[in-house]
Amino acid sequence: MRFRSSFILTILAIAPACTVGPDYERPELQVGSDWMEPAILGSVDQQWWDNFNDPMLSRLVEMAIADSPQLREAEARLAEARANRDAALGGRLPQTEASGAVSENVVSENGQFPVGEIPGFARDFSLFDLGFDASWEIDFWGRHTRQIEGAQARAEAALEARRGVLVTLIGEVARAYVDLRVAQAEQESLANVAQAETVRADLTGQRFQGGESSRLEWDQATYMARVSAQAVPEAEGRVAAAAYRIATLIGSSPEAIVPDLLRPGPVPESPEQILAGLRSELMTRRPDIRRAERELAAATADIGVATADLFPRFSLFGSLGQQARNTGDLLSGGSTRLSIGPSFSWPIFSGGRIRAQIRGADARAEAAAARYEAAVIGALSDSEGSINRFLRMGEAEEEAMHAYDRQQSVFRFAEQRHQAGEDDALVLAAARRALAEAGIRLERVRGDRARSAITLYKSLGGGWISDPESQRTLIH
Repeated sequence: MRFRSSFILTILAIAPACTVGPDYERPELQVGSDWMEPAILGSVDQQWWDNFNDPMLSRLVEMAIADSPQLREAEARLAEARANRDAALGGRLPQTEASGAVSENVVSENGQFPVGEIPGFARDFSLFDLGFDASWEIDFWGRHTRQIEGAQARAEAALEARRGVLVTLIGEVARAYVDLRVAQAEQESLANVAQAETVRADLTGQRFQGGESSRLEWDQATYMARVSAQAVPEAEGRVAAAAYRIATLIGSSPEAIVPDLLRPGPVPESPEQILAGLRSELMTRRPDIRRAERELAAATADIGVATADLFPRFSLFGSLGQQARNTGDLLSGGSTRLSIGPSFSWPIFSGGRIRAQIRGADARAEAAAARYEAAVIGALSDSEGSINRFLRMGEAEEEAMHAYDRQQSVFRFAEQRHQAGEDDALVLAAARRALAEAGIRLERVRGDRARSAITLYKSLGGGWISDPESQRTLIH
């Protein structure tokens, strides 16, 4: 007994000293702090959708955060990962279970023991058993430690995955809303174009009847009127498609939200400038980078778990209970049974399976490191490109506004000349069509700039705020 006690105490004393496998260290990637593009430094606005000053857009984003099925699925995966982490933590503690059994037994007279020849021994008897069993695998090589590290890293990766879903969801809702408003603006302008072309076709027909135009001119004008009329229902279809897409994203039935969305509204105006923060801070803001880094940490911990299988496992076990042939003797001292002691197991020969599993874990860690590096590089390129496009679309919107203003002046001048009798109605109809087309181009450019702003906010990692107490993602 003294030897067993010393053996157990020795194991307990040295168990915490060994943890096989590599200790994780976050890779140090060289990322400059200065943007290549002329970005404006400052804290990235996390609640960026309010910068468009559109109450409907803000309302839709809040509805998506509250009810989106995509977000609920990500939250369920996070809950699963946290449960797995808690299970790994529980596996490190001693395991205890209660047991009880009642059995009717019949012993063979012709078996190993000649029970029929033993006086007073009945070959059939009842057996009652009640007790507790306990076991504890000592984490001698750090197997459980690495399992807990991996489970914790995967839970944190699931949290970042939820944040990534949130960022993407908000961006998709905003883009779909911009698509909706652009399509509505196009629908109105295309209706004006169709009306102008119809007037032009009628006037050309009258001129043909009067011998002032050819049949070819009349046919061409009629064709353009039909083409212009065809574009109106196509725009109506784009409006409906965007509205239904929004309903899907926010997790709402179409009848609950689509009627409100179909009421016309202006294209959201993107902010004049967007703060981009420091370039080197991108790795702490982008959920995809944070997730890739946590997955790398989990893969590194898995190497230790696989390596620990090369070494013996030490455990302590114990069993205490009462066993008797009848219930009256079950609680007596003579019915007590006790078993306690150490045990170990060691896979001496496994056909190379364990070392192959270690090589597989190493390869998975290498792949995770490559994904992390790719995520950082991709995020940098994505952000630089988004900044560039936002700036270029600002210039394009300014030019489109100047062109529209110029076309408005042309149309007013055409109206004056028509009222003065200097030009006929065909000239005025052509000016009206040109003005409507300039309006379409302007609304499309405004939509493109709004989308570029949404893409930039998303590429900068805007849209989530970490609450350190609850470890949940908050918006307000």
